[in-house]
Amino acid sequence: MDFINARIIITGAGAGFGRAMALTFSKLGAKIYALDIDQLALNNLCDEDNAISAFVCDVSNNEQVESIVDEIYTLDKTVNVLINNAGIMKNSPMVNILSRPDSRHSVELWNKVIAVNQNSVFYMTRSVAAKMIKYRNKGVIVNISSISARGNAGQTAYAASKAAIEAMSKVWAKEFGCFGIRSVAVAPGFIDTAGTHDALEEKMLEQWIAKTPLRRTGNISEVVATIKFAIENDFMNGEVINVNGGLVI
Repeated sequence: MDFINARIIITGAGAGFGRAMALTFSKLGAKIYALDIDQLALNNLCDEDNAISAFVCDVSNNEQVESIVDEIYTLDKTVNVLINNAGIMKNSPMVNILSRPDSRHSVELWNKVIAVNQNSVFYMTRSVAAKMIKYRNKGVIVNISSISARGNAGQTAYAASKAAIEAMSKVWAKEFGCFGIRSVAVAPGFIDTAGTHDALEEKMLEQWIAKTPLRRTGNISEVVATIKFAIENDFMNGEVINVNGGLVI
């Protein structure tokens, strides 16, 4: 797909990967519909590029998703790319013997991570794919996974949500292919983002860097370049593209 012809919905577009994708792809000629729960972050994004259209949306809320997707397609029936980027990284062992009064993984934390990371991808794809099929828009769904989908200790909820994203990506590649709609996942390793530094203690991050053959974290621009490739390559379908510097969990 040529970016001049791309009409892209990006979730979690206010910061990190999402913000970088919105700005980069807009400069390449794509029309960007940016979704985020943070109004201020969206305002800042649009201040930097006023060609971007922004919508406040909690993508873990299906009613909000339905309403915003309907609004976007009322404005533009040619939307042909969905990037499911919104997510949160939370750490917790299944059983923490030092935690009181309950040593078990919090049910509330599990529900929150699954809602934001997994349910939102289901809700967004359910709504957007139906519209793409209705309006006969060939295109692509890109889902942001993680190296943690392979199973990272201390990340039961996060790893489960990302593994589910990879599974759904493969299912949708098979279901939507006949409509000319591709589905791929991009799985970054440890990337130099605010989210990574917030979620991991610096000593732990240093240990992961030491295990990475390239001996560094990745850059946001390197992940964005991979997503750009996935959008442009019209024969890329059903794949999980790993961007992890050679690290294997």
